[in-house]
Amino acid sequence: MSLINKQWSRISTELIQDPQNLELWQSLIEAAEWNEKRGINKSTSEEELNILRTTYNSFLEKFPFQFKYWIRYAEWEFKLGNTSTAEQIYLRGLSTQLSHCIELWISYLNFKINTINDNILEILQKFEIARSLIGFHFFGFEFYELYLSFLDNYKNDSNEFEKKYYILLRIILEIPIYHYGIFYKKWFDLIDKLLKDEKLARQIVRYIAPANEIATLESKKNTSIFIELKKRFTDAYIATQYHSFELYEFEKKLLPKNNKNTQQDNDLRSRQELDAWMSYIEYLEIKQYPTKFIELVYYRFLYNARNYPQTWSKFADYYIYHGKFNKAKKILTDGIKFVDDYKLLIKLVDLEIFLKNYQRAINLLISYIQYSSNVPIPIRDKVHQVKQLIGQE
Repeated sequence: MSLINKQWSRISTELIQDPQNLELWQSLIEAAEWNEKRGINKSTSEEELNILRTTYNSFLEKFPFQFKYWIRYAEWEFKLGNTSTAEQIYLRGLSTQLSHCIELWISYLNFKINTINDNILEILQKFEIARSLIGFHFFGFEFYELYLSFLDNYKNDSNEFEKKYYILLRIILEIPIYHYGIFYKKWFDLIDKLLKDEKLARQIVRYIAPANEIATLESKKNTSIFIELKKRFTDAYIATQYHSFELYEFEKKLLPKNNKNTQQDNDLRSRQELDAWMSYIEYLEIKQYPTKFIELVYYRFLYNARNYPQTWSKFADYYIYHGKFNKAKKILTDGIKFVDDYKLLIKLVDLEIFLKNYQRAINLLISYIQYSSNVPIPIRDKVHQVKQLIGQE
């Protein structure tokens, strides 16, 4: 490899001395891509391609939250003609830490559309999976525009995509998101169009309003159903506007300043940013926003403040409070792998004790002790506690 790419070899040697240096890792990727000014293309040798792939795989193993590099890696494989491999990279990223990463989902869905063949229903299913995970994202307008565009472009007489389009559009209207006005304009334009086309109106009206609501509106004499619907959705627009403005007061405090990369691993978040996230979550919980809404904000908090053990601990507390113990255990397990803080292990052990999984608790502690040169006193105390509990069974 040293003869093929001297710059790559030099940087990889530096990384042996400083393996946690994100900037060095990024330089290593650039060196693999630059490839001694030769670049990477379909005629690149297999050995040179192996350098690129090995570098990306090693980087993403160490820094799994770097969504931009999952995307870049997948795009390289796509450019090299390896469509199936590119998709597997996307799926790896989404199945590891980034299941709720809107940027990765949008890139993946665009990839699926760009490589479409006869798998339209499969792509629809992908959109629905994404909506279940990122549908409440405050900056989800790009996702919804992509989803609506997909339904509109691939509708036919048999797949009911037109029906799904109108149903999805109505659902979006009730979600407080940035640029909500884009979707209300689509809706009001539709209603104005139906006012002028009675035949089309009869076909579509059942998609845009429940049957009982239509019956109620039709019972009103001398009143067009669409005029009444426009009035009702004007009220809904005002409500969505209010909630969107409320959320924006929190969201604007979370926006990166000076174009700072929010995915950096070498810079911890400021105390003010952490407090802003905590205040946002507390507000959503007090106002009793939907569970999926709050869960998504927790994931966004995690992606931006993952270097803090308190972030993982607070997220786990949320799941524990709602009785979702398996999810809490997964969060704590991932946190232990990513953050070197024994307190997360103690929290996980305490959860296993609460669930009466004493053997699992002791196994976690023993595993930690085996691979640690310096075992904190609280860990030793916890071992003693769990052994006593096992002895009482």
